[in-house]
Amino acid sequence: MFKIVLAAVALALPAVALADEAPKQTFVYQGVTYTYTTEVQGGTKVLKGSAYNGKVPFELKVTKNGVTGTFNRAPVTFDMHEVQHIDSKAVVDGN
Repeated sequence: MFKIVLAAVALALPAVALADEAPKQTFVYQGVTYTYTTEVQGGTKVLKGSAYNGKVPFELKVTKNGVTGTFNRAPVTFDMHEVQHIDSKAVVDGN
């Protein structure tokens, strides 16, 4: 299930330009709110945030080929073709 959630996060965002403090964004998936910031590091989109009221941290590096990183401190990796259809399932608040 978290692969779907992570994919929704990765696909629901436009790249954000570097700033001193990136604005926090949120989306809700199956009743869980995910809060994160987005930045670009060396041409790679990096999402850092948490779920379950800050109890479950995640950090994802998104490229055109796939997503790698951690969710709840466990390593995750998946190809973008596995989650291309997920894009419309996330509700993005845009905060």
